[in-house]
Amino acid sequence: QKREISNFDYLMYLNTLAGRSYNDYMQYPVFPWVLADYVSKTLNLTNPHTFRDLSKPMGAQTVERKRKFIQRYNEVEKNLSAQCHYCTHYSSAIIVASYLVRLQPFTQTFCSLQGGNFDVADRMFHSVKSTWESASRDNMSDVRELIPEFFYLPEFLTNANHFELGCMQDGTVLGDVKLPPWADGDPHKFILLHRQVSE
Repeated sequence: QKREISNFDYLMYLNTLAGRSYNDYMQYPVFPWVLADYVSKTLNLTNPHTFRDLSKPMGAQTVERKRKFIQRYNEVEKNLSAQCHYCTHYSSAIIVASYLVRLQPFTQTFCSLQGGNFDVADRMFHSVKSTWESASRDNMSDVRELIPEFFYLPEFLTNANHFELGCMQDGTVLGDVKLPPWADGDPHKFILLHRQVSE
């Protein structure tokens, strides 16, 4: 509030106080999605719809999605310990490794968590837009948030090691992560704008 530290530093401090650490994939630092616009050529920072609604969790970013999660919660019998809105977590070892799969040693970690191989190409992290749509709207088993690297590390978005990540059903060969139009295909620009928005 006093502008003495950045939002990034503040969030890292909160993660540290919560016991989260880069040394533990299961307790890796968590950062929020801050944008909701991954289709425009330029970011309109005066439009509220450009931003993710931070007052709501990922499972309630749309009215329909929130309704479905409440319905699922109410359909589970009250005496069962499994009654919950979200049956998955906003962060896990596989989520962290999937974001960072193009960088070692995370490539090795991801493969070991997948039984020694890469996942099916269509399920791999390949597009910021499709990942946002999955976590905020389309997939009832996906409420993932982000990791700090989305705000400072452009290298995790490129397949500089030329890993053979597979081919999607539509024929797309996985390589670099597909960025939103406002990043102009440049991972450095994506990180720069994403960090500016977060502040």
